[in-house]
Amino acid sequence: MSLFSADERNFDASMAWGIWWFHMASFVVWGTTSIWACLRQQRMKKLASVPSSKVSLPTEVEVYSIRFLAAYLLFDVLRAFDPCFDSTDGVCRSIFGITPLGLRLTCWGLRDIMLLGAITRVMVFYVGWTHKALGWPEPRRLQRLLWVALFVAICGLLGSFAAMTLTNRQSFQALAILFIVLLNLVWAGMNRFLVRHVVPGLEAALDAGAKGISVGDGADKAADSETSPWLQSAVAEVRLGTHLLYTANVALLCLFPCIAVERLVLKGAHTMPLIPHAPLDQWVGNATAPLISEKPLGLALNPALEIVEILIGWLQWVYTWRLSSGDMTLRPPHGPPGASLPKCGYICRDTLGSAAAAELQRAGKKGQ
Repeated sequence: MSLFSADERNFDASMAWGIWWFHMASFVVWGTTSIWACLRQQRMKKLASVPSSKVSLPTEVEVYSIRFLAAYLLFDVLRAFDPCFDSTDGVCRSIFGITPLGLRLTCWGLRDIMLLGAITRVMVFYVGWTHKALGWPEPRRLQRLLWVALFVAICGLLGSFAAMTLTNRQSFQALAILFIVLLNLVWAGMNRFLVRHVVPGLEAALDAGAKGISVGDGADKAADSETSPWLQSAVAEVRLGTHLLYTANVALLCLFPCIAVERLVLKGAHTMPLIPHAPLDQWVGNATAPLISEKPLGLALNPALEIVEILIGWLQWVYTWRLSSGDMTLRPPHGPPGASLPKCGYICRDTLGSAAAAELQRAGKKGQ
């Protein structure tokens, strides 16, 4: 298929090709960063094993986030190489028309498992070490709620994908979206708590250690703190991560319910086929999406979902770059002085929380 054929010289086709090229270029950037981050972590582990080295191990969230991102990219490349764009009749149309629906949804489901699992693990890690650092009781029920919400969302998502291939009904697209909305509601509540209470508490503790004032009077003055640079960097990481996640949660909660309601209520999606040339209630796992170039007149593409997917990828890239680009010597300790390296090869949230609590206590005494 020529990129410059007459059938593709229309606005929708040009927009689809533009998004496709940008997405493929993004994969190069994301993949290169992921490989670089993995190699950097291996180098950190090797340097940390040297007794005289000031380099410490990567944290638990760094190790798992990078690996989840690499798996996410692999499945997303398979999903997005032949991208599928929604259209005003609810049918998804692709550029090449070569990917069977079953393969597309399998890659989509596995990709979402990697993404949703990584985000949940990051949030549990943040909640765990920050509460321990502040001397607050760890909210075990909220952490269990995160894992339960993840399990329900994944089961609902995979079940909806299976129903799409078994029934060829568009309504199960909306059902899959609603499961993601449910998970984002739980995430948004936790991230709101982190943004409004935990991060300010850490910043106040840093400021109190430097100025000798009570925790609660602290302002955003962590740069002047007497605490170690690694703790300031860890707090900055939590601040960035929670704000990025909270922004994404709010955006999805605003967009996805509108998509689901529009599809279910306004378009009557349950009576409309996902693959237009196949009947309802028939297996369509081997069918391919119709081509954009064959789109009937009067229909328009809706690229909102693909744009959201690209934005999610770039938010991950920002987080990964920030996580992996710091000074190797400004790392949290992997344990008490003289302690051997942990067998797991990373700094777990309990170790980080204990080290942060000890550092805040030391800084508080110095500030007084």
